[in-house]
Order: sequence, then structure tokens, then C-alpha cells
Amino acid sequence: MAYDAAVLDNDLKQTPLQSSVNTGAAQLLAYLAASPLIAAALFIVAEEPDRAAVAAYAMSFYGAALIVFFGGVRWGVAIMKDGGPTMRALLGAALPLVLAMPLLAPVGGAYWKFPVIMALVALLLFDDLKATRRGSGAPHWYLAVRLPLTVLIELAFLIAIVGSMK
Repeated sequence: MAYDAAVLDNDLKQTPLQSSVNTGAAQLLAYLAASPLIAAALFIVAEEPDRAAVAAYAMSFYGAALIVFFGGVRWGVAIMKDGGPTMRALLGAALPLVLAMPLLAPVGGAYWKFPVIMALVALLLFDDLKATRRGSGAPHWYLAVRLPLTVLIELAFLIAIVGSMK
């Protein structure tokens, strides 16, 4: 599937160079990165609560790791700016790690972490969209990969939440 970044937001303008960017490898790896979440969510739906708890813990840990990864992407975007990174950009890149730290701790079970992870992933996407619109974020093609990835992440956690209510 080829997603056009202009579909994400009419305000985001594409240059001819951006429209010719090959995002196939990034899309493939992004969807592969979501597959453990999808597998864990389906396991939670299909298994007994005792066995599902192991998958829920793994899913919460992996979801927190993805939040840290998105922070790493933000750090990379910030340091690649011609004028150098701003303090605001670097703090915005470090914040996902700070927010994910409690989610990485093996305390209090896993299921309470699911809505928190979902909210953080959605909030980071929203902020990334705003930053790109301002011209201070990732390239437009990245958002064309990031949006479907975020949808997959959100769906996996929603399936797991519903599956855990059995």
C-alpha cells in the first residue's frame, strides 16, 4: 500500500522530491513492528486469563518500548535541523522516555497500562502532525508510514482491552 502524505492532512504540502520517496521498506518494517502487538492481542482474546496475563505484560512492555522509539525518532529529527536542535525539540524528544518509564516497570499488572499507552501513542502522533505542519517535524513521508502504524497499534490495544473483559 502506498500512502500519500497529503491524504493525512490537506495542510501538509508535498514537494516533488517527497512524492518520489520510496517508503516501502519503512512501511514493511513498521507493519512488522506492529505484528507482536497484534499477535499478543489475539492471544489475550483466545486464551484463559492466566495465560493471557503473560501476553498482556509483554504487550505493555512492547508498547512502552514503541513510545521510547518514537521519542528516538523525534531526537533524530531535532538534531538533523540545519541550525541545530532547540531545547524545546530535545525536551520533546526526551519526554516520551520519561513518560514510558513507569510503563516499563513490572508493577500493578499490565492492563491498566493499555489505555495509557494508547493515549501516549495518539498524543505523540498528534504532536508529530503539528510539528510537520509547522515545518519543524519529521519529513512528510514519515507521517504517511506513522499514521497507519499508529492505527494498528491502537487497534491491537483495543482488541486486547476488549479481549481481557471475557
